[in-house]
Amino acid sequence: MSDAKPVSTPIDKGVKMVKATSPNSQEEIEEMKEIRYQNAIGSLMYASIGTRPDITHAVSRASLLAINPGGQHWIAVKRISRYLKGTSSLKLGFTKSKDSSLKVFCDADGGSDEDDRRSYTGYLFVLAGAAVSWASRKQSTVALSTAEAEYMALTETSKEALWIKETVN
Repeated sequence: MSDAKPVSTPIDKGVKMVKATSPNSQEEIEEMKEIRYQNAIGSLMYASIGTRPDITHAVSRASLLAINPGGQHWIAVKRISRYLKGTSSLKLGFTKSKDSSLKVFCDADGGSDEDDRRSYTGYLFVLAGAAVSWASRKQSTVALSTAEAEYMALTETSKEALWIKETVN
């Protein structure tokens, strides 16, 4: 990937990250065994958890297919790497600021997973201009409406806020 062309986004909207695009034939399965998909996902997760909240959702989606990845899934993982190459100068940083308030953002995507129709929850906590906590994960149950998915996201975000409050005090 050292000679790969950088891209501006970690996910290509045209690539389907669903189980239906996983290999079906033994030949396809054997071909994909040669690719170190799980190793790549592990490396990307390390970056996502430690320093790169911008790839968290893309890595979360790709990791769900690690048991039986297909060619399109591998293309998606390589795209995340290409994105990292193009954005290697980005970093987390704290700046001296009079405003040291904690800002919290959360969202849900409303059942975008085509395999089980569950939504994704995403949240970001920003302190003094730098991200201090973030996540993107699939919700544990199917929401019956986008409003319910948003409430579920808010619940997860509130739990994280309570945990942060307890660890700071």
